[in-house]
Amino acid sequence: MTLRTLLAVTAATLTLAACGGNGSTAAQDKGPISENRTTAFKSMMPEFSAMGKMVKGEETYNVEKFKAAAAVFAENAQKPFEHFQNDTAGNGDALPAIWDKPAEFEAERTKFLNAVNELNNAAQTGSLDNIKAAYGEVGASCKACHDSFRRPK
Repeated sequence: MTLRTLLAVTAATLTLAACGGNGSTAAQDKGPISENRTTAFKSMMPEFSAMGKMVKGEETYNVEKFKAAAAVFAENAQKPFEHFQNDTAGNGDALPAIWDKPAEFEAERTKFLNAVNELNNAAQTGSLDNIKAAYGEVGASCKACHDSFRRPK
């Protein structure tokens, strides 16, 4: 694995882990919609983490296990976006820019879901080199969205 790929994979893992994490900073008010978003993001983490371990070489690459994890991840990645309504009881770490700039947010959502689909497609081929690149793209997409639409941790 090249240094660039390793850095991309590490950034991807850390970025997506932050989707549903409990940072040590003071929590923002969260209403039920925001809680549902957080829960949906957390539901993606087991598969993403398992894939990351294989991509980084921390765990032996298992083609069938990776294919299954990628398919579940692709399905679960859709779910958080069902909960991106402005929550009058509190939006947690979601920034107002989500609702102030809906076209920009939609572009980031589309970019993320496309990256997730590419990862799933790469997984189904079994090519670890293709998987590594696609995995890094998912993480880069997470980071780009967080940079613009999520309160820093």
